[in-house]
Amino acid sequence: MKKIFIIVALMGLGATAQAKTIAFGAKGGINMPQFDISTDLKGLESNPDLGFHFGFFGQVNIPVIGLGIQPELLYLNQPISYFDYAEDDKASKPASKRASYLEVPINITWGIDLKVVRPFIAVTPYLRYAFSDVETYADKVVQEAVKAGKVPEPEYMSSFDYGIGVGAGIDLFSKVQLMGRYSWGLSDLVKTGNYKVKSITVSLGYIF
Repeated sequence: MKKIFIIVALMGLGATAQAKTIAFGAKGGINMPQFDISTDLKGLESNPDLGFHFGFFGQVNIPVIGLGIQPELLYLNQPISYFDYAEDDKASKPASKRASYLEVPINITWGIDLKVVRPFIAVTPYLRYAFSDVETYADKVVQEAVKAGKVPEPEYMSSFDYGIGVGAGIDLFSKVQLMGRYSWGLSDLVKTGNYKVKSITVSLGYIF
C-alpha cells in the first residue's frame, strides 16, 4: 500500500513538472466598463460599451505549490462615458468617447497542474495610463451648454488609473489560456466627486 501511495505521489509531481515554469505569450480580448459615478457635474452618467485589448505577457510558475506570477503589457481601448447635451433637453442623450490606455496588470495566480489543463484563480493589481484625450464631455456641445448655464466648465479626466481585479482561467496543454477578470478602479478620475471605472475583461492567449 505504501508503494502505491509513493507511485501516485510521483505521478502527481510528474504531471506538475509538465507545466512550463517560465513562458511568454500574446493575448487579446474584450472588456466592458461599468462606470461608478457620483459627481457634482450635471448630466454625467453611465454609458457602458464594449472595448478591446491586446498585448503580451510573461509567466513564472512555481511547481508543486501552484503559485504563479503573470505580468502583462496591454493596449486597452476603453469607452469613456459622458452626457451629450443638445439645445433641446429632450434630445440630450448618453454618449461616449474612446480612450487609448497602456495597462500593466500583474496576475498573481494559484492553480492545480493536471498535465493537460491548469485551472487557476487570480488577484490582479493594475496600472493604466491614457495616451489619448480622456475628456468628460464633448467640447463643442458642452461649450454651448456652459454659455446657457446648464453645466459648469468641462473637467478633464486624469490620465492615470489604478485598481485591483479578481478572476479565474485555465491553461490548456501549456499553450492556450482563457481568462476572465472583474476589476475595480480605485482612482477618482475627476476632481469633482467620484468617477471610477469597473470592468469585465475576457481574454484568450497563446503561450509560446
